[in-house]
Amino acid sequence: MFHFQKNLYLALIVSFALLLFSIILSYQNIQNSNSILKHLSQDQIKLNHYTNKLNYDIKLTQAKILQSALFKSKFTLEQEQHAYSEIATSILKLEEFARENPTLPLEFSQTLSLLSNRALSFTDIQHSLVNAVNSNDLKKIEEALVHFNSISKEFDKETKMLIDLASTQLYKDVSELTQNNNKGSESLLFSFLLAVLLIAFSVYKFNSLHTRVRNQLKRAKSAEDDLQQIQKKLLAYNDNLEIEISKKTKEIHNKIYTHSLSALPNRNKLLEDIPRYKFDYMAILNIDKFQSFNDVYGEDVGNIVLRMSADFLKTELESSSMFLYHIGGDEFVLASQEDSELTHQIFTATIKQILKNFKAKHFEYQEKYFQFLMSAGLAFGKNSKILAHADMALKNAKKRNIKLSIFNDENELEKTHQETIECTKELIYALENDGILSYIQPIVPIQDMTKITKYESLVRLRDQNDKIIPPFNFLDVAKANRIYYKITHAVINNTLSIIEKHHINCSINFSLSDIENEKTMKYFFECLESFEYAELLTVELLETEEFKNYRLVYDFCVKVRSYGVKVALDDFGSGYSNFSHILRLPVDYIKIDASLISNIDRDLSSQIMVETIVDLAHKLNVLTIAEFVSSEEILAVIKDLGVDYAQGFYLGKPLEVSEYIQG
Repeated sequence: MFHFQKNLYLALIVSFALLLFSIILSYQNIQNSNSILKHLSQDQIKLNHYTNKLNYDIKLTQAKILQSALFKSKFTLEQEQHAYSEIATSILKLEEFARENPTLPLEFSQTLSLLSNRALSFTDIQHSLVNAVNSNDLKKIEEALVHFNSISKEFDKETKMLIDLASTQLYKDVSELTQNNNKGSESLLFSFLLAVLLIAFSVYKFNSLHTRVRNQLKRAKSAEDDLQQIQKKLLAYNDNLEIEISKKTKEIHNKIYTHSLSALPNRNKLLEDIPRYKFDYMAILNIDKFQSFNDVYGEDVGNIVLRMSADFLKTELESSSMFLYHIGGDEFVLASQEDSELTHQIFTATIKQILKNFKAKHFEYQEKYFQFLMSAGLAFGKNSKILAHADMALKNAKKRNIKLSIFNDENELEKTHQETIECTKELIYALENDGILSYIQPIVPIQDMTKITKYESLVRLRDQNDKIIPPFNFLDVAKANRIYYKITHAVINNTLSIIEKHHINCSINFSLSDIENEKTMKYFFECLESFEYAELLTVELLETEEFKNYRLVYDFCVKVRSYGVKVALDDFGSGYSNFSHILRLPVDYIKIDASLISNIDRDLSSQIMVETIVDLAHKLNVLTIAEFVSSEEILAVIKDLGVDYAQGFYLGKPLEVSEYIQG
């Protein structure tokens, strides 16, 4: 805008300058014309006067001389000199005029010079004629008249020429004046038109500027109106934003401190409340086998049951001053501060009553009724570890299969927890330093002695002090820390190495969790791809009571047998479902459970059961193995019952490979 205004003002200044210039130019042309006119008027008048006077003087002198000759009157010398003086004076004035006006043509000066010479000749002839007249000599008068007439004609001719030259100069000056006037008019017209165009352009630009300014003012007004509307909206939005922020803050607070399913305070809230309220009593309640319920009915139904359980606990504590928390999954926490009416016994009795009421509670959903059991871990005392102590008590209750456990002031549970931590450290050290070992235990043929002895690969851990630790001390810890699959990988490597080195039949144990672990299965079958002695390997399936996904287990058995690997069912006879496994799964061996073998020499029922299992297995072309053969008496009984193989301490303990096989 500023640049445009600057150019507009510049155009206006130039326009007025051009107008001023044209006015000055016109004034100068007028002044020049006036000067020329003045010159023409004065000089031309003088020139005409001088030339006409010269012509008059010559004519007058000629007339006087001719009159004197005709009338024969005397022409005095004084008259003669006067006539010459008049002519000479006119010639002198013309010469002076010519000198003052150098612009006169050269012919004018030349003609004037001829007139001057002619005046002298004329004077001589005039004098001769005057003398002839005065002497009254007709012949001389006649001759003098002839010369006088001749020179008079020349005089007239040259005088006329001088007048013509003066007229020519006048025409030239008039032409020059006309040209100057035309040029001045053209310049004036051009300057005027240019100035008019510039002024018109400036007016157009000014009008454009005015239009733009007006439009900008309209836009500014519109923008101001829009801004006011936006400000109103912003104010309204700000109010809404404050409400929304307050709402979102509340939502975030709820997400951080409230369990999404039950709307009860969660673990974060409990951790903040422990140092704030310094609880004296705390109990962790856990729904027994809730994961199995989720597996059967799905998480959606499980979540509904959790909400119902939360509502049940809230109802139970309506008249109580206890705090209730839902710390995750199927675990709830009840906590209370010191109260004159609340003692350890009353708190414990309250929790027991809640567990009893929960057991009796029937949860109904979609015309189905469900009942659950709860376990509880209790801890007392003002300390920051009260939650950890209650958790240890709960684990102890689960481990001992009791409904309620109280943290011992003598720190027995804490000691157990510390042992678990130490075991975890030893386990990690063993995994990083090849401390996961595989011992072998013989599986001896007892019917056909031509058959070779087989071996079972059993895992052991070597700690930092080279002490050998049995599996039941660290496998649960490995599962709890989610590194159990690493132990399985180590056992796979160890077992395949033993087979490859010693060419012996060896079995390896796989649990349901191993089969469900994609990493473990991928690693196992990758190893089998390059393994040349797969026919010497047997896979023993553990925890057969937990088999629910038959398709997964069945597919595993089919695939592993495609490599030449044999399959055995472990702990057969420990439950009724085992009998369905032998019918539905493709297996080569069954290992009869220790509960049937350990006292078979004294228990007739066990003998009948084992005999039934052996008959069924042989009809299905499956070989049998008896575990936990600890005496000669047991060995004799199972041999009579037709068991194919025996395994136990009586036949050989789990030892390093070098203890059984040399080289």
